[in-house]
Amino acid sequence: MNDSKYNIRVNAQSTYLEEQSEPTANRYAFAYTITIANTGTVAAQLLSRHWLITDANGRVQEVHGDGVVGQQPLIEPGKAFQYTSGAVLETPLGSMSGSYQMKASDGEQFTAAIPIFRLAVPRVLN
Repeated sequence: MNDSKYNIRVNAQSTYLEEQSEPTANRYAFAYTITIANTGTVAAQLLSRHWLITDANGRVQEVHGDGVVGQQPLIEPGKAFQYTSGAVLETPLGSMSGSYQMKASDGEQFTAAIPIFRLAVPRVLN
């Protein structure tokens, strides 16, 4: 749906969590902060999430769930919702992408894409 009434912009930033990682055990922990901005003209509630988490070995974890961090926020036009969560990979490099299932205040359901973003240990990529 490309109607400007239903327009959600998603931005992500990730951070390597060195203190929660154990590289010798192939455990790399990352935090990511997501900002979900409603640039449309109607309020929209985030109902559920769908993530694809891919490590450098090509292993994909697929995650489905209701809401985010225990919430199903209603985001008014011109407002944003931000949260921080985490992921653990077996490699020092990976990526995440996915989508949110949204429900507009007029009852219309639509999907908001989460653009791919990188999870990387600092200095792994020069």
